[in-house]
Amino acid sequence: MHQVLRVFLFVLLSASGAISAAVAQENPGDGSKAPRFFTESLDVRVVNVEVFVTDRSGNPVEGLTREDFDLRVGGKTIPISNFYAEAKGQARESLQEIQVERTSDSSFQPIEEIEADPERRAHVVVLIDHTRMRPANRKRTFNALREAIKALDDEDLVAVVGVEGSLVFYSEFLYDRGAIGDILDEAQKVSGQLDVVDSERRLIYGELARGQSGGFLARSADPDSSSLIARIQAYAAQEYNRGLQSMNHIERVVATLAGVPGRKAVLYVGEGIPTRPGEGLFVEWRNRFGQGNTDAGPGMRRIDFNNDYTRAVGNYDLTHAIDKTSLIANRAGVTLYAVDAEDSHGGLLRSALTEQGSTSESASVVDANYRATLEATTKATGGKLIRSSGLLVKELEKLTRDFDTFYSLGFNPPETWEPGSSHNIEVKVRGKGRTVRHRTEVRLPQPGEREASATVAALMYQSLGNPLEIKAVPGSEAPREDGTAALPIMLEIPVGNLVLVPQGETHVASLAIFVSVKDKDGNPGKVQKIPFHLNIPNDKVEEAKANSAHYPLPVALRPGDQQVAISVRDDINGSLSTIRVDVSKFSQSF
Repeated sequence: MHQVLRVFLFVLLSASGAISAAVAQENPGDGSKAPRFFTESLDVRVVNVEVFVTDRSGNPVEGLTREDFDLRVGGKTIPISNFYAEAKGQARESLQEIQVERTSDSSFQPIEEIEADPERRAHVVVLIDHTRMRPANRKRTFNALREAIKALDDEDLVAVVGVEGSLVFYSEFLYDRGAIGDILDEAQKVSGQLDVVDSERRLIYGELARGQSGGFLARSADPDSSSLIARIQAYAAQEYNRGLQSMNHIERVVATLAGVPGRKAVLYVGEGIPTRPGEGLFVEWRNRFGQGNTDAGPGMRRIDFNNDYTRAVGNYDLTHAIDKTSLIANRAGVTLYAVDAEDSHGGLLRSALTEQGSTSESASVVDANYRATLEATTKATGGKLIRSSGLLVKELEKLTRDFDTFYSLGFNPPETWEPGSSHNIEVKVRGKGRTVRHRTEVRLPQPGEREASATVAALMYQSLGNPLEIKAVPGSEAPREDGTAALPIMLEIPVGNLVLVPQGETHVASLAIFVSVKDKDGNPGKVQKIPFHLNIPNDKVEEAKANSAHYPLPVALRPGDQQVAISVRDDINGSLSTIRVDVSKFSQSF
């Protein structure tokens, strides 16, 4: 999460002539010339890193100071300019003010300095992957979820999303714990989709159990072992594609949270995602058809696990997906947590076999494999993986302490950092027996990312803020030949809430409008940016401040579109307002 101190600099490039109207707007394409001026925002960023410190028992460590932490960026120790500690929901030390260095260029004049007030409320998204949860695990897992949500602070917001082949947004952010409980009750009734996968895996293990179990190496011409490898390969490909789908769903949810203010977390609930699909089956095949002995006779070959696994089963490895998901989460400032709803993946495999049972190695490989993906992803973002057990309720309640007991370390990034650049970070803490969790990477946003993310967040979660007090009034839709409809939305912007800069005989305001539409499937559309300028004669400024500027915003609707989100940014002081308009009744009428 970034706190931003902005020093906004204004340079007159030319003076425009007076206009007759009290308020005139730029309308690109109508032949008129926009006011020619230049605005540049000089950002002095404070990059904040949330840090969770626990003792050997997993309990939060309180009472640490700035001096207890060592913050390293790119391998180099960097001073902590801001320090914030919160214990049990209570702030211990507020953020320091940051001194802004003024530019020595006299042609630039600072208009205003703004320090963002950090929002400490937690926004928690519970992401339930129904495609990866057996009926036997649902009751225990959902009961634990309900108790964990009850343990959250009353001011924390919760949203629930499901994976039912595609993403289904069950709710926006809600305070009402009763409503969240009702949503979980309904979600618990959704049937899982693991039967086909489980059935194929059981069949393959049954074939392995009935196969050769001696300690000799497999002959390449052995028809039984070759056919089993082909089945294992097909199974691995299927699981790999399922794994990619699950990771893609996590990425999409994380990306929608980038514009949500405050602290953000996603709690993924499923039964693990194997990093190397089919690995356990291949280990069992190797152990039953040969041990890789050096005493192999003619026609035999030694099995090298890594090479043979890749050659026989395929290069089905989700490491790249882990890295991508972690990167997106860190960019969005989201901490990922996960619940593995299956207590023992290896135990499931044992039960799938006949009386011969599986080898102990394959069972342990399967357990580690199914948890490796979520362990790596959660660790990279400062979160953690919780393994299902009889203590699941207690472990989930312990997880909720992250939301009200943590430290925030802030630092000023070097001037050499470019927008969009990413940098590795490391935090160490003094004292023995302490575990530190934090995101492993920080990134400076590109221009316009904050506004685009806020627009998407408004669509998906009704995460709104309207300091400029803008309004949007829909007009009448006009169907078009391509099956869409044009819906004019009149945007009203109170001039008195804008920063007006003198420019010769006029005062000028510079704005940017961002628009996105949620479709019938709940997906946000691409965010469009529109520049908007006001040019007001000096003798009309006071009159204009008592009125609103109007901008006719044409929106193209498709059948079933649900909402339109609109963000307006004042380019001079960086104020951002975001509102949402329900257009479902319009998109259903053509």
